[in-house]
Amino acid sequence: MLKPVDTSKWSSQDIIREAKMQTDAIARLDVWKRLAYSLVAIGFVLGMWGANVANTIGIVAGVLCLVVGIPASVVLTVGVSRGRNNVKHMLEAAGVDVGALLRPRSKGEAASSRSVDNTPAAKSQNK
Repeated sequence: MLKPVDTSKWSSQDIIREAKMQTDAIARLDVWKRLAYSLVAIGFVLGMWGANVANTIGIVAGVLCLVVGIPASVVLTVGVSRGRNNVKHMLEAAGVDVGALLRPRSKGEAASSRSVDNTPAAKSQNK
């Protein structure tokens, strides 16, 4: 059985690193979620086409795609949304202002923050 990881001694950098890894995993799950949505759409189109031309194989294939795609879509949607909430809470626990990260910025603000982040002091601080 898996043993829980003791995170009580983690620094804020450790939490941020873990949040980054979870964000990458969520991005991969998001791709699977889009594929599941596509499977639902394909199933619907196949089912409708099979019903219109009286093609039993089309209807069966469409229903099969729907039976697989709908639960997969629901599970992945719930997993991605809960994962994003988990990352948000992790970053808040690390002392990161999540609202500032998600706030829309103008092109000028983005360029100035990039120029500030490229200074040698900021590079050594980010390591």
